[in-house]
Amino acid sequence: MNTTRAGSKGLIRDLNRSLVLNIIATHGPISRVEVARRGGLTAATITNIVNDFIAAGLVFEAASEESSGGRPPILLRINPTAGYVIGVKLREYKVIMVLCDLACNVIYCDEEELPNPVQPYQAVETIATAFEKCLRETHINQQDVLGMGVGVSGLVDAGQGILRYSNFFDWSNVELGPALEFKTRVPVIIENDVNMLALAESHYGAGRSSHICLLITIGHGVGMGLVINGELFRGVYGSAAEFGHITMDEAPDAPPCTCGKHGCLEAIISDYAIAHAALNVELGYADEPMMQQLVERARRGEEEIAAIFQHAGTTLGIALANLINLFDPAQILITGEGLRAGDLLLGPAQATIPHHLFGKPRPEVSLVTISSSNESWARGAASVFLREVFRPPIYETGKTLAIDTLLQRARGRAVKK
Repeated sequence: MNTTRAGSKGLIRDLNRSLVLNIIATHGPISRVEVARRGGLTAATITNIVNDFIAAGLVFEAASEESSGGRPPILLRINPTAGYVIGVKLREYKVIMVLCDLACNVIYCDEEELPNPVQPYQAVETIATAFEKCLRETHINQQDVLGMGVGVSGLVDAGQGILRYSNFFDWSNVELGPALEFKTRVPVIIENDVNMLALAESHYGAGRSSHICLLITIGHGVGMGLVINGELFRGVYGSAAEFGHITMDEAPDAPPCTCGKHGCLEAIISDYAIAHAALNVELGYADEPMMQQLVERARRGEEEIAAIFQHAGTTLGIALANLINLFDPAQILITGEGLRAGDLLLGPAQATIPHHLFGKPRPEVSLVTISSSNESWARGAASVFLREVFRPPIYETGKTLAIDTLLQRARGRAVKK
């Protein structure tokens, strides 16, 4: 765990710069006076920091279109092209890569196939090759890429960049981060893919208005990401929020899960769980045509198939009620391929939730469904690294601050011009 930095002039300088950058990024376009008000800093401090940002090309000045009759106020905004971040979603059979600017706008997207089954070294080579292709096709210099975020299903030690376990790939203790840093020569953060998507929604999407962003994914597996006050909740060992593997059925004939246990939530409500219950297909297997057919059969009134979706939805509702009792969120975001079932799944879930909540009356918690394309997953990975740019520098990490890297690179480009 990183230790807190000792108080010093350097710490105060770094905190002030980070504060100003965050205010401009979050609330821009914004005036210097408003930055000072929000940050509680003196006008002189704001002037010095902002002038440094402008000289480096990190911040733009722009005249406001509104004026009370005098000179229009000059507003500040982040230059989104002052730096870039790479986001990677590592799926079972492909790599999805995006290049994002400092506003987390996707400006490039690519997909590359992986062998099946895939070994770790093959995934690393594919990602490195896709990175080189990205630089060629966007004409962006490698030194302008601040880093790469990689999202992968499983238990991740984000501090060490190690994928501890992934049942999708059958990988254990893979040093994915160090290997990618060696191949790409950029800093790399490895994180659970659902955590990354939750962070993106918390800062740039449907979860921006809430202090608690709780996101559930349903589809090939079942996952959960939890962001509290802008920070991912990882737990002590990085394996927090494994929502899909909470036990929901202890019966002797409880359905099997790909993790090796029986009765997990994922073993009841995931695509493969529904396909296994309906068609007795291989554990862990389900494809889109198969699932679409099962949804259509349930909608046509086939009672046996409809009952499987009903049971899955009821089980999901109980699990969601438990989350509401634990975290008291204003809303829960739900995404993933499993939403193809619509009310077959969410109808029973919503009907079940009130019966398992503590305390009455209680404000209703909204279930908000959001789309989740491959691009959005990869953008979530990019957002994790992007947060390092705007993170307050209060910890000793032994690494150069992202804001210093931004300023140095921006100054270098200004000199060349």
